[in-house]
Amino acid sequence: MTLFSRLFKLFIVVIITPLFVTGIFLFYYQNSGKQAILENYFNLADISSAYIKQNVEDSVARLDFLGASAHLYHVDEKVFAGLLQDGVKANPDIVFAALLGKDGKELSRSRGGEIEKNLPPVDISSEGVFSSLTLGEVSVNYVDYSLSAPYVRVIYPLENGEYLFAVLDLSRVWYSVGMQRLGVTGGLYLASAEGFSDFNMLPAPPVSAAQLSSALLKNNGLIKEVKTPEGDVFVGAYAATVLPGVYVIALQYGKEAFYTITLTSWMIAFFILVTTTLSYFAAYIFSKEISEPVEKLKKGAEKISSGDFDVSIDSSEAWGEFEILIKTFNEMASRLSVYQAVQLDKLLDEKKKIDMLAGLMRDGLIMATAEGRLLFANATANKILESDALCGDLECTLYGSMPRPSIKELAGIKSGTVFSYESEEKKRYFEIVNELFRPANQEAVSIIIFRDITAEHEIRSMKNDIFNAVAHDLRAPIMGLQAYIMILKEGSLDEAKRAKMLEAMETSSNMLGTLVENILDVSRLERGLLTLNKSRFDVSASLAGVIAAIKPLAEQKGLYVKSFLPQFLEIFADQGLIERVFSNLLSNAVKFTDKGGVEISYEYLTEPGRTPKHKFSVKDTGRGIAEDELPKIFEKYHRADRSEKGYGLGLSIVRQTVLAHGGEMEAFSKAGEGCEMVFTLPDGGKE
Repeated sequence: MTLFSRLFKLFIVVIITPLFVTGIFLFYYQNSGKQAILENYFNLADISSAYIKQNVEDSVARLDFLGASAHLYHVDEKVFAGLLQDGVKANPDIVFAALLGKDGKELSRSRGGEIEKNLPPVDISSEGVFSSLTLGEVSVNYVDYSLSAPYVRVIYPLENGEYLFAVLDLSRVWYSVGMQRLGVTGGLYLASAEGFSDFNMLPAPPVSAAQLSSALLKNNGLIKEVKTPEGDVFVGAYAATVLPGVYVIALQYGKEAFYTITLTSWMIAFFILVTTTLSYFAAYIFSKEISEPVEKLKKGAEKISSGDFDVSIDSSEAWGEFEILIKTFNEMASRLSVYQAVQLDKLLDEKKKIDMLAGLMRDGLIMATAEGRLLFANATANKILESDALCGDLECTLYGSMPRPSIKELAGIKSGTVFSYESEEKKRYFEIVNELFRPANQEAVSIIIFRDITAEHEIRSMKNDIFNAVAHDLRAPIMGLQAYIMILKEGSLDEAKRAKMLEAMETSSNMLGTLVENILDVSRLERGLLTLNKSRFDVSASLAGVIAAIKPLAEQKGLYVKSFLPQFLEIFADQGLIERVFSNLLSNAVKFTDKGGVEISYEYLTEPGRTPKHKFSVKDTGRGIAEDELPKIFEKYHRADRSEKGYGLGLSIVRQTVLAHGGEMEAFSKAGEGCEMVFTLPDGGKE
């Protein structure tokens, strides 16, 4: 697309857009204006309907005095007939009244008047409507015979089960409503689905009953279009009256109703057409005048951007400011050509040096503008950016085919933030360092460094693991020694028991010395640096020593510790580590059991085609472990009960030891129902 085409389209868009908006406004104005007129017609019809209803309710209210006197009929019929006659004479809108029995048949009526002469005895027993009326309800409907005025009948239920029947004359009411005109061609009319009423004051529009019925069936109150047989369109609205199926309709010839809106719309449309035509030709001429010099400048700039600084534009045909602009452009291109020749080699040499130095760094290095535009990233930084290591809490955009965090967002991370990165060799840890460098008279540069702290992290993690393991595993024998010391201080033991207890204390003391070395062994085991010292030994005897060390603490809590292992059971394993397994499991069982005790059981498992296994179970009657905690209890530093002291290392050490022997470890428990720790060791091997 040429520059001329773009400028021309720009001018057209600038000029036509407001006109397009005006057109939308015009369309909206037409629809909303027509809707407003129809709603005004609806309000007029609704007010007229309410006026008719109010007059009917006022006339019904005047019947109350006759209803209150209905009981006199059964006392003195003549007296009641006189009251009925007087009530009709006193209310000009009531032209006839009668008292009906509970069966709907006439008992008494008013005398005199054209209505009374032409009206046979009232009998509504076959209609059924009177029997469904309750006290306080009124039935209003047309009379079912031909009269010379708009009469309606009213059935009014009385407290004694009888009914008051009256004929109301609404000619006065309808006259005041029906004389309302809408312009020259419209007005208010009384109608039903069968057509217009004969009592309308104004000539009814020539609309067929079918068209009128279709408009009334829409039930939205508005008549947007109803056609006459000649094709003329009427518009308006309707509202239901107190009479069933009878409506007040406001109708007017459509062209007259919307005359003002139509005229305004045509005037605006004509203005839009004229303005669009003039704008088109003005945009064409103006864009043609400025497109030629701008097109020359565009082509010259494209050559410079491609590295060709030997550019010269002819300014002889340019006019005004464009001539000055072209001359300035030519001078700039000449100076750039000279500068490029001097600086290009220097820049290339410096870039090679920087790229080589940055590529040798283990740390990641990023340079970017303050707005987040990437200037440079070494190999380490690119690998991290192309991974998802930094996408945890950052907005990421697509960079090539890999997710890449926003550089601007990355520059806003606080220095000292540490993240991990899964490299091809191992998991590495980096610390983010952010600095904003502001050279004099140049754009600020954001420098982001990913400092490799993997070695520091591994050393710190190893130190923490060793410290926590030592602290945890020394606790059990120390607690046993403390319990023995407390018993000895009481001085209530005989010499035999004292000697036995001192022997147990010596055993616990020896265990303390070996446990430290064993814990270090497990730490090495996790890193693949420890070789198991396996031998054949009597595990029943080893377990007895562990039980002797833990038993004082159990007895202090009133707990029993029972072993159901065979008297002699030889296995092939690392004796020291297996004793630590039992020590940790029994220590935890006693710690988390408040009543009952701990049982250690054994089972020898054999399956065809598989190596036999020794199965050991340590089961307590303690607090148990919640089901959602069971999958986590073998994780390092995890504690199911945070209220208890500890480091969450015991079960992790136990599991690592069992796995190192080629065995398996499982836990079974429910909260409040105790816990069972089960592990297996393969049977086989030689010393």
